[in-house]
Amino acid sequence: MRVFKDVGLVEQLGSGMSRILRFYDKSIFEISDYFIKVVFPFSVPNENEIIANGDENRVLLLLEKEPNFTAKKISEQTGFSTRKISRIIKSLRETGKIIRVGSARKGYWKVNK
Repeated sequence: MRVFKDVGLVEQLGSGMSRILRFYDKSIFEISDYFIKVVFPFSVPNENEIIANGDENRVLLLLEKEPNFTAKKISEQTGFSTRKISRIIKSLRETGKIIRVGSARKGYWKVNK
């Protein structure tokens, strides 16, 4: 630990256990005669979330290139149904990634980065 302290990879010696216990209970520790094993729980995004993000990114890229695209035009470009495009656009609007500038008929999409 002293080496890590000397090269600036830790800020204080002996503070890790109290920090861990602030966020997790003691059940994450497995103590044996020679080792202490700590298992931190985490969640992995499911496959649908990963695919959905990829689909959203495809639509965002299209709207960046061509802000005047309609849902029908995006559907033709991506191969997605117009219903799926509508769901993706709704999600992108709700998260603030895109906004509609102007009317539904004559307006265009602005992509927020």
